[in-house]
Amino acid sequence: MSEIWVLWPLIFTSIAGPLSKGDNAHVADSNSEMLKLSKNITKRESCDEGLYREHGFCCQPCPPGKRKNDGCKIDGGEPECVLCAEGEEYTDKNHHSYNCRRCRVCDGEHGLEVEKNCTRTQNTKCRCKPNFFCNVSLCEHCNPCTTCEHGIIEKCTPTSNTKCREAFQSTGSRSNLHSLWALLILIPISALIYREVKRRRRNRKNGHQKSIASNTEMMPVNLTDIDLVKHIISIAEQMKITEVKEFVRKNGMEETKIDEIKHDNPQDTAEQKVQLLRNWYQSHGKKDAYCTLIKSLRKAKLHALAEKIQDIVQKDITSEHENANLQNENESLA
Repeated sequence: MSEIWVLWPLIFTSIAGPLSKGDNAHVADSNSEMLKLSKNITKRESCDEGLYREHGFCCQPCPPGKRKNDGCKIDGGEPECVLCAEGEEYTDKNHHSYNCRRCRVCDGEHGLEVEKNCTRTQNTKCRCKPNFFCNVSLCEHCNPCTTCEHGIIEKCTPTSNTKCREAFQSTGSRSNLHSLWALLILIPISALIYREVKRRRRNRKNGHQKSIASNTEMMPVNLTDIDLVKHIISIAEQMKITEVKEFVRKNGMEETKIDEIKHDNPQDTAEQKVQLLRNWYQSHGKKDAYCTLIKSLRKAKLHALAEKIQDIVQKDITSEHENANLQNENESLA
């Protein structure tokens, strides 16, 4: 009987051993199946290089010059692509976007001009205008070339400024000094002679017309009642595009309207200035418009510009009064 008790542990061990190995093998097989399933899911969620996933499909990109309008319908299929607007938009590489890029505008106010026009596959290429230069790789604006007073060492190029000769650098510095003094003396003398000749010519004109002109010059100008419609083009010619934008922006014009005018005249800053001033004047009205313009320019410390515009408007008003008086005089004589 004691021998049987001794054999029980051996019998238990021989039975439990195979059972334990079977359980471990089952666990290992389950782990292997889970790993394979995970790999298959990951493979289905990613796309091959160059493709992109949209609506459950791996799609090809749109080529340069086009934009995506709708996605593909099968794996590896081509999406619906449409052309970019010629001269306005472009794409220069394969892409998956629904939008084209806006073409660059070469701003003449910043010394730029078009070297190559924008196409559907290439952006606008700008360069500096003659007598302007830019010495950085990504040029947003060009600077005017320096004008030399004492001679040029190297001429201005689109990528470098003029190199000037320093004053009295040549061997004839003393003679240059004498010439400079002579020039400084002659300039004011010539100016006095010119003014005297001009004065005498004015005196030869009809005395009655001279009297009318002097009276109209002294006539006060009612700033609130000046109609700027006929002066807008002349005013725009005196102002830079940045000055016009700043003025209309500070005096009530919405940014969307400014962008719309720029979009309608993308490469014509002169027309942009006229349209911006014209639209502002239409919304503001005649009353106090001229006064608002002059005060705004002075507030922006553009005193010289304000005086120049005042001179232009004053001369036009004086000329109108002269013509009106002459017309009345002719009618009375008739």
